[in-house]
Amino acid sequence: MTETTENDEPGIHPVVARRVAFGMVGLLLMGLAAIFALRKSASPPPVEIASDPFLVQGREVFLGRCASCHGEKGKGDGPIAKGLKGKPVGDLTAGRWKHGDRLEQVREVIALGVPDTNMSAWGRALGDEDLRAVTAYVYVVAGREVPAQLRKP
Repeated sequence: MTETTENDEPGIHPVVARRVAFGMVGLLLMGLAAIFALRKSASPPPVEIASDPFLVQGREVFLGRCASCHGEKGKGDGPIAKGLKGKPVGDLTAGRWKHGDRLEQVREVIALGVPDTNMSAWGRALGDEDLRAVTAYVYVVAGREVPAQLRKP
């Protein structure tokens, strides 16, 4: 049995603490390097929208916020879609949208999400212009005409 004196304080030895801290920083740096190395760069915008800055903006928001679930082409086949529990991710290219296809319905789904599904609410994360632009781009993904009201702030 070892004896303790008044000077022995419980705790972590400073050398061990430093090694743990350096290890954590190293893991963080490796994780960031992996993210950048594995990140797929977006293809250029399709010719039909390349000359429309509003739709290009909507595409950028879509690729950054929506494509991980809906897929780059909106078919509901994004890289994390299969791993989600619950109802399957919506195919935006399908003939009929289950939550409605009127402008106010589509915008509401994007802004407020859909209860009891994996569709997150993006209204607080996106500014009004980005919300309008991504809503417009969802119509493009679906092969539908973009409502003119979306272009007016």
